[in-house]
Amino acid sequence: MSDETPSPVNAEVVQLRMKVFLRSPLRRKLLARAMRLLDKVNGQQVLEMSGDDAVSVAMRNAGGGGGGSWNSLVTSETQAELLAEAGIDRIHLAELPQLPFEEGAFDAVVASDMLEYVEKPAELMAELHRVMRSKTRLILHVRRKRRTLVELFRKLSGLTDPTRPMVHPGFTPTELFDVLKDGFDVQETTGYGRFFMEFAGLLAELFAGLIPSSCEPAALNERRLRRAAAVYAAFTPVFWLAEFLDAVFFFLPDHHMVLRAKRRMMWVPRVTPRLRDGRSIAEAALGAKIGTAAE
Repeated sequence: MSDETPSPVNAEVVQLRMKVFLRSPLRRKLLARAMRLLDKVNGQQVLEMSGDDAVSVAMRNAGGGGGGSWNSLVTSETQAELLAEAGIDRIHLAELPQLPFEEGAFDAVVASDMLEYVEKPAELMAELHRVMRSKTRLILHVRRKRRTLVELFRKLSGLTDPTRPMVHPGFTPTELFDVLKDGFDVQETTGYGRFFMEFAGLLAELFAGLIPSSCEPAALNERRLRRAAAVYAAFTPVFWLAEFLDAVFFFLPDHHMVLRAKRRMMWVPRVTPRLRDGRSIAEAALGAKIGTAAE
């Protein structure tokens, strides 16, 4: 079997992908922030949709306090197979932005690493608004759009997922508000992933020779996954150092945004008000929250 030949989706592949996830500080930070904002889901209907199968599995295992009824939405058959092999039930395959659910089906939605992959993000947000009940909550994770050395090195090294081409490189606070403003009110925003941790994660992927969250052939190959697990284990001191440096240089902006928004009663297009300096109110308010929220 060549290095690029994927193994069949089996228990070993799933276990190795989870092992790498548990050694990935950035992915674990995403899980922790999303679950904190989600809070308890006792007796609630919850939809989680993530481009990272390991995050989906970990989120379902964490359960948000238990007692909730969870559904998972995926955009590829391979991801559906990975979740099924991990013991996840109620898996739905969809082609975004359309969602295969009735109106008002969910009390909470967690959407991670999704908005960047649809041509018109507002259409996906309108669909999420449709399938959510009145005054319920959305937990949303997106990349923050910035020109950084990390992104430059990623492009130069070719570490991009060929199975999921990005349509948008991320969102500024203003752009994110424009996507949300017609149907959601932002309640809380936090961030994670400053420069040093992002760069350490990029180096780990480079040495591992794959993107662990991807469904590309290399990331489904048992031999390559074992190597990736070993690389991430060896990188533990590097991750510790990166986290320390990020704490020292706390003024550097985060590369990821995670927010909780409340669904409004109706989806009504709104005009974005502007301040005298040209910024929107959202940019002044939301932008001030990002990077200052408690880590």
